[in-house]
Amino acid sequence: MLGAALAAVGSGCAACTQPQGDPKKSETRLALARDFLGRNELEAAETEANKAIAYLPTNDEAYNVRGLVHYLRAMGTFKLIEIDDCLTGVDADALRTDMDAHLAKAGDDFKRAAELSPDFGEAWANRGVVANLLTEPDTGIEHLTQALSNPARLVNPGLTRAHLGWAYFLKGDHVSAAKELRQALQFQPGMCVATYRLGRVYFAREEWEKAAEQFQHVSDQKACQSQEAALYLMKARLEQGLTDDARAARDACLALSPRSCAAAQCRAKAF
Repeated sequence: MLGAALAAVGSGCAACTQPQGDPKKSETRLALARDFLGRNELEAAETEANKAIAYLPTNDEAYNVRGLVHYLRAMGTFKLIEIDDCLTGVDADALRTDMDAHLAKAGDDFKRAAELSPDFGEAWANRGVVANLLTEPDTGIEHLTQALSNPARLVNPGLTRAHLGWAYFLKGDHVSAAKELRQALQFQPGMCVATYRLGRVYFAREEWEKAAEQFQHVSDQKACQSQEAALYLMKARLEQGLTDDARAARDACLALSPRSCAAAQCRAKAF
C-alpha cells in the first residue's frame, strides 16, 4: 500500500484526480449488497457492503446500505422487545442496549455517507430517523431539514417530511408537527405513517374527534396493520364517551399481536 501511495504521488496531478480504488468492482459488490438487503439477508448484505467499501472507500451508497443493515437489525431487536413478547426487566434492558448499539453503528454509516456526498438526501434522512429513534429531536430536525433541502437523492420526500413532523412532535412543538404532517399527506394522501402521527398530534392536544378520525383512517386500511393506531383509537373513543366504538378498537388491537406491549395496554382498559 505504501508503494502504491508513493507511486501515485510521483506520477503527477493527473493521477491524483483518479478514484482511489476500483469503482467497477465496488459497484458490483454494492449491487449484490442491495439485492441481499431487499431479501432481508442482512449478514450477506453487510459482507458485500464491506467489500464495496474496501474496493472504493468513497462509495457513499455502500455506507448507506451498510447503515440500513444496522438499522434493520435494531428494528428486529425492537420487534423482539415490543411486539413478539412484551419484555421487561433485565432481558429488555439487555436488548435495548443491543438495539442502541445497532442504531449508533447505523448513524455512523449514514454520517459517513453524508460527509462523502453532502447532497445525499437519503443519507441525511436516514440520520434523522436514527436521531428520532434515539429521542434526539433537535438533531432529527436538523438532519431531516437537510434531507429535504437535497431532494435529488431523496427516495420519498413525503415520508421524510412525516419523519420531520415526528421530530417536532417529540420536541413538543405540536404546531410545527401538524404543519409538516399535513404537508406530507399532500404529497402522499392516506400515508399510514403520516396519518397516524397526525392523530397523535391531535391526541396530545386533546382534540379527541380529530384524533379518532385519523386513527380510524389508519385502522380502516388493511395495508397499514397498525396496532398503535388501534390502541390510540380506543383511547380517543373512550375520551369521546363512545364505549362500543372503544371496545371494537380494543378487539382490533388485540387481534393484531396479542403478546405485544400495545396489546397489554389495550387489555388493561376495563370498560
